[in-house]
Amino acid sequence: MTKQALTQKQQVVLEFIQRFFTEHRKSPLIREIQTGCQIASYKSAIDRLNALERKGFIRRASNKHRGIRLVRRLAVEAPVAAGGPPPLGEGAAEGASVV
Repeated sequence: MTKQALTQKQQVVLEFIQRFFTEHRKSPLIREIQTGCQIASYKSAIDRLNALERKGFIRRASNKHRGIRLVRRLAVEAPVAAGGPPPLGEGAAEGASVV
């Protein structure tokens, strides 16, 4: 499967779905995607979901209320909290062991 680039609008929807999964541990409804991404129409939200599915980022179960599953995640950089440790592999002192 070739990796296809996402449009900016598709990327916004995919990032919203990823955040929703992280926060709620379930998939969002299409109406929640529409509201959360400020999409004008229900059909536009469905079109973006269809494009994400076609490109292999999500799978949708037909006739399921919350039937969106993530297949591939975008690599979104999480900000490091002030004073917190750097992510593994970045800025670690030489010779320090990570357990």
